[in-house]
Amino acid sequence: MKNKKFIFFLLILLFFFFVWTFYFQNREIFSLNFIITLSSEIEAFINKNIYLSIIIFILGYGFLVICNFPLSSLLTITSGYFFGTWLGGIISIFGATLGAFIVFICAKYLFHEIIKRKIISKYTKIENFYNKNENELMVLIRIIPVTPFVIQNFLLAGFGAKNIKFLITTIIGLSPWAFIYASIGFGLDELIENNFKLSINIFLKAEYVIPILLMFLIAILLIFKKKNWNLN
Repeated sequence: MKNKKFIFFLLILLFFFFVWTFYFQNREIFSLNFIITLSSEIEAFINKNIYLSIIIFILGYGFLVICNFPLSSLLTITSGYFFGTWLGGIISIFGATLGAFIVFICAKYLFHEIIKRKIISKYTKIENFYNKNENELMVLIRIIPVTPFVIQNFLLAGFGAKNIKFLITTIIGLSPWAFIYASIGFGLDELIENNFKLSINIFLKAEYVIPILLMFLIAILLIFKKKNWNLN
């Protein structure tokens, strides 16, 4: 078993080496400016192959999350730009959740005992708090992204989170941010036309207001639920 884990770990390292080497040698193709220059071709492809485009974007988003791609919000903005606030947000949620789940499963398989022994066991109060407030804390970790996304996945793997709970809480916690960033992408043309001059009228549209209200609603529900959180 240890040999299998070691081989799997080496394959992952090799995978990351090639991916990040490619990224550093071709940074320009991962910029928003580069994507905008190809927007006409991309939109034409999407219009002709909408379902295939959705699948490609979800898989691509998941792949980049697995690679710990920097500025994942840029991916969501891009999704909103090409697919609109609501569909773009949903696509981003599924893509991010897919990538996060794969990282989570790999972390549980390879590093669960190490994370638990080296990190979590040293902070028993945090572990006890997590065990007594599992669902709320898993959503809170997502909706208030204090730690990097990949670290969140590793920590939840160390805590031994259930797979189904991980998926559900990830979807809930990512939803507000996904729709907010997708709405920014959806309004990107208008911002470009105004030379990125922000106006309050731009942000009073449903595409902006509803996601922000959704985030506040989830936060309020968590705060209300906090009254029943077991802090001991």
